[in-house]
Amino acid sequence: MTSRRGLVRWCGIRADRGSGGALACTIAASALCVSLLALTLFSALPGRAGVQAAADSAAIAAAEGLAAVASESPCELARQTVEKNNALLEQCSLQRNEATVTATRQILGVRVSVTSRAGIELPDPQTEGGANGALPIESLTLVTYPGVRESPGVYLRPDAAAALSAMLEAYHVETQNYLPVDEGYRDLAGQQQQFNEHGWPRAAIPGTSNHGEAVAIDFVNPPVVRGDGTHEWLVARAADFGFAPLIDPDEPWHWDYVGLSELTRGGPR
Repeated sequence: MTSRRGLVRWCGIRADRGSGGALACTIAASALCVSLLALTLFSALPGRAGVQAAADSAAIAAAEGLAAVASESPCELARQTVEKNNALLEQCSLQRNEATVTATRQILGVRVSVTSRAGIELPDPQTEGGANGALPIESLTLVTYPGVRESPGVYLRPDAAAALSAMLEAYHVETQNYLPVDEGYRDLAGQQQQFNEHGWPRAAIPGTSNHGEAVAIDFVNPPVVRGDGTHEWLVARAADFGFAPLIDPDEPWHWDYVGLSELTRGGPR
């Protein structure tokens, strides 16, 4: 690219040759300005999108923290999430079930701030059966089948356990192998341990995990990997038994029981 000084020298030479040279110089200078402006805009747009993503993720983390039993405060969760997205937390305010977060980042020497808001439905303390991660173990069903972890046992909500047992049998009949079920219901202590080890969003905020509702299962030990034979079977057949994959975050080994009616209506997959 022609430097500004080089352009001035070139314009000076051309200008000495008459009005045509001056016009050419003006056009060249205008084109250079437009190019620099376009370069600046195209460089800034992805950066702003990154700040938006940081603010959105942090607002969700803080809102989930309002409904959870966690060791960190909701705004501390927001700060950790923002920093993982290479931004800084500028502001965090909380209402009963809503969090408002502002994330900021320097882009091309300019401070860019984005505000995002997220809310969550708070659990009803009178809900029958217990809160997330505090379900009475006697209300759950122990899943027993080859390939299922034995100690500690894998517990699920009765309807989810029945659906899983049917899917395990179908998998064995069709492949002569066994699905490696290593996780089902996870109490609050287990959720807190996962959160401490992996953080959000790799692990759910304690008190909000689907494992705490006894409807989530993890196929690990060995873990199911995207594209392997086990994963391809699950993609093709799990919906027939009411199970849907977790896609945010993307965990090919994690599947949730949502019921056949939800999948028929086009519910979560």
